Amino acid sequence: MGCPAVPDLDRFDDLLVPLAWAAGGIAVVVALWRLRLHLARQAARRRSAGHRLIDSLKAYSAWIDWHRSEPLQHRDPESLTIPAALAHVVQIKDAHFPGLSSLVVELLQTHRALMQYLWEANILRMSQAGEQRPYYADPRYHQLRDAQDKVLDDLFLRCRELIGEGPDQWHHTRSDFGFSSSGMETSTPAA
Repeated sequence: MGCPAVPDLDRFDDLLVPLAWAAGGIAVVVALWRLRLHLARQAARRRSAGHRLIDSLKAYSAWIDWHRSEPLQHRDPESLTIPAALAHVVQIKDAHFPGLSSLVVELLQTHRALMQYLWEANILRMSQAGEQRPYYADPRYHQLRDAQDKVLDDLFLRCRELIGEGPDQWHHTRSDFGFSSSGMETSTPAA
């Protein structure tokens, strides 16, 4: 009776080393692929949030334009809430773009100043104490809207930069009657 043949362990070691390297290489490739996929999905979510933010800013601008010719109701300024589009801007900023905080604060400040102006102008109109000229003929209104448009322009530009889009800058925000009249245009690029 002879002893069973013992396999040469050096041959297995010679075979295991390349297999271990191959397995390690595959693991690295899979890990890098998953990381790339995660980053691509994250960028797509951020880009989508950026387009929603831009659309909300456009909707807010249209809301402001509508109130230019539509007097505020008989409410005091403290009971006025911010419009839904502006609240949506704040929510998107909080969730996806905290770096835009200072610009959004400026926008909220210009909103407050403009609402104060519109409220005061409405009181003057109701009391017949003020001139009956429309808002768009008042230099103070234009000064407030110009300050607000500058903040909106800065927000549009910065948001586009953050989502990796070109340097297209939004000019003359209050003149975008195509957006405010159709309500269907969005900033999401066509697929």
